Amino acid sequence: MFIKILQAECMKLKRKWLWFLLFLGPAGVVGLTLVDYSVRYEYLIQQNPNVWEGLFHEINITLPTAFLLGGTILASNIAHVEYHRSSWKQLLSLPVSRLSVYTAKFIVVMAMLLIASAFLLIGIIGLGWWLGFGLPPSWKTLFVYNFYPFFSAIPFVAIQIWLSMLFKNQSRSLALGIMMSVTMSGMGELPSWFIWQWPMLVFSDYRNTYMITGAIIGIFLYGAGAFHFIRKDVA
Repeated sequence: MFIKILQAECMKLKRKWLWFLLFLGPAGVVGLTLVDYSVRYEYLIQQNPNVWEGLFHEINITLPTAFLLGGTILASNIAHVEYHRSSWKQLLSLPVSRLSVYTAKFIVVMAMLLIASAFLLIGIIGLGWWLGFGLPPSWKTLFVYNFYPFFSAIPFVAIQIWLSMLFKNQSRSLALGIMMSVTMSGMGELPSWFIWQWPMLVFSDYRNTYMITGAIIGIFLYGAGAFHFIRKDVA
C-alpha cells in the first residue's frame, strides 16, 4: 500500500515543471562556475594549485543556496498539490494512514533532491574535464563535497515540508525558505547550532559531524512534523 502512495505522489508531480528543476538546479550551479572560470581562469588557478579543491570552493559559492531554494520549492509544491485541488479530505478518507501520506511526501522530496545531487556529480566531473583538470584525484572527496549539502540540509527540508503541510497559504513557507536560503551565504559566522547555515560549512573541520547530525536532527524534525500532521485538521 505504501508503495502505491509513493507512486501516486510521483504521478501528481508528473506533469509539473518540478522534474525539470532537478536538472535545471545542477545545470545552473555548473554553468555559473563555468562562467566564473571563463572570466578568472588564471587568477583562480593561481589562488589554489590544487585545481580540484579550487573547483569545489567555487562550486560551494552557489551550491548551498541553490540546494536550499530547490528544497523550499519542492516542499511547497508537494503540499500545494493537495491544497490547490482541495483534495485533502478525499485523500485522507482513503484507507491510508496520515503517517503514510506525510512520509510519502517527505520521501519524494528527499528522493528528488538526491537525484539532483546525482546530476550535479555528473556535471562537476564534466566541468573538471572541460577545464582540463582530468579526473578527480580522490573520488571519496568528490562524493563528500557533492552530497554534503544533501545530508546537512535534511533539517532545513524537514522544516520546510512541515510548514508547507501546515499552511494552506504557501507564501508563508516559501517566504521563510527563500529568505533563509538567500541570506545565509552572506550572514558570516553564526552559532554552530544554527541548522540553516550547515549546508555552507562543507570546508569546516566538522563537516562529517554536520552531515551526521543533520541526518539525525532531520529525522527528528520529520517525526515532529508527522506527529503534528496526524493531529491536525486539514481542509
